[in-house]
Amino acid sequence: MNTYKFKLSKLAILFCILGLLLGIGAGIYTGFRIYKYGFSSPLLIIQYIVIILIALLAIVLFASILIRSVYKVNDKEIILWFGFIKSVYKISNIESVHLFTKTNKLVLYFKDEKYTVIVVKPEWYNDFIKDILSRDSKIRYDVSTTDSDEIL
Repeated sequence: MNTYKFKLSKLAILFCILGLLLGIGAGIYTGFRIYKYGFSSPLLIIQYIVIILIALLAIVLFASILIRSVYKVNDKEIILWFGFIKSVYKISNIESVHLFTKTNKLVLYFKDEKYTVIVVKPEWYNDFIKDILSRDSKIRYDVSTTDSDEIL
């Protein structure tokens, strides 16, 4: 099984780090409020529980996106782990792989007229394509090149 790390944009990484910091900050602030004010009313207890749960969810979600966002290619399927969200694509359902050189995007087209854009480092496109094509010889591979006479 080959693994290719998901390429997050700098803005996405920044938002994940910001989400982590906000989750940690909310947990620390809530802990401080529990220490200072205690559990003086039922409404305050509910508020603490909700804030702590949301802070934990934010920490787990954003940390998992930063740590475990990968494509895994095995003999029968491509598995995308985006944090703790898992998507599985059967290699036998892939009709074609298309590389758009103008936009530098790699797209998988499936038999049911669906598609997905692969988000890995462009340097890994060749290895990723070879990996998929070696699993099923029926998959078509296309490349769109830019025309030098194209008018913008």
